[in-house]
Amino acid sequence: MKIAILYSHLKELGGVENVILKQSELLRERGHNVKCYFAYVDKRSPKNLINPRGYIKSYFNSLIPHNEAIRIILSIPLAPLALPLFSDAEVLLCHGYGSAPWIGYNLKKMKGTGYISYVHFPPRFIYLEPEMRKLWRFNSTRSLIYGFSKVAKPLLKKLDYVSILSSDKVLVNSQFTAQRVKAIYGVQPLVCYPPVNTSVFKLLDSETVKKARSRFGWPLILSTGRIVPIKRWEWLIKMMPHITRVFPSATLAITGEVSRENIRYVQKLIQLADDLGIKGNVKFLGFRSLSELAELYNAADVYAYPVPNEDFGLGPVEAMACGAPAVVWDDGAGPCETVVHGKMGFRAKPYDLKDFSEKILDAISMGKEDMCEATVGFVRENFSCERHLDVLEDALNQN
Repeated sequence: MKIAILYSHLKELGGVENVILKQSELLRERGHNVKCYFAYVDKRSPKNLINPRGYIKSYFNSLIPHNEAIRIILSIPLAPLALPLFSDAEVLLCHGYGSAPWIGYNLKKMKGTGYISYVHFPPRFIYLEPEMRKLWRFNSTRSLIYGFSKVAKPLLKKLDYVSILSSDKVLVNSQFTAQRVKAIYGVQPLVCYPPVNTSVFKLLDSETVKKARSRFGWPLILSTGRIVPIKRWEWLIKMMPHITRVFPSATLAITGEVSRENIRYVQKLIQLADDLGIKGNVKFLGFRSLSELAELYNAADVYAYPVPNEDFGLGPVEAMACGAPAVVWDDGAGPCETVVHGKMGFRAKPYDLKDFSEKILDAISMGKEDMCEATVGFVRENFSCERHLDVLEDALNQN
């Protein structure tokens, strides 16, 4: 089957980008002809992105300025110009909001080509609460998109609604997202949980774990993801004094790329740690490859995820695949579907920092060995690449 996967941009390897690239890999392994298309492709940023077969492309030619904000904004009004690229595609898999499902809608109207929308979250610049929208605007590109959306919000909302509603099938990344999609669009989506690469994220040998563990104090509290304000990393740092009163040598290790776009926020976090007297207990590890992440997950005594109202959250599931218990918010969001309280980790009262701290201490006191077998087995059964691909391929074949 000839499949085109579409999304607005490929810049950093966040949750959506990781899912897209993994989908293309898995589908190609099953014999499908797959290409990924983005309005904007930053070839410098994804440090572990390998594209030997040229299956990642931009659907804009060189006449459109190679600027992230310009290409994302123009991708909606110029969507019809991209349609010839997909003339041979048998089905489009459209991720996110904006240009991807809008291209699918236009191609379906012109040629009858089917398209599936995979919704990771409803458009944040439309549906987020005002306070969270401010946090979402953490760089110049998002500020420009936010400004554009304020002017064109009624039109963008209508295009988004029509595009999702006209999809042959709507996939979502969690039951939590499914409820939101049903409330906004009035459709019943199919849950297709993101794939976790259990061939990478797995239990490692003791020598590898011991070596990774030697760089940190005890206990090791790990967190991973994009270091941006909407993820609320400051909450974890504010929890650390409570942890260090019990375990003075405790280390909070945070992975994630540090760049010019988030350096000010990272500096604020470092200053906050300094003000609280726990700067020596907090380490920013920067970008880490998948294999390095697997080592860190294995070395961690507990994985802490402070993100509120997260649609899915790959970090806790990857950590559990490596035997680490996870602590998340009990706010009804995606991580509540992946972290079974008391068996694979703990869920804290939203958004009570003291209770979250206590749950971290509970996980440390219990010991990861008591949860290891349950967490690894649960992830393999429910969130493996094979499970994801079976659901995805079945949806594509029905199209």
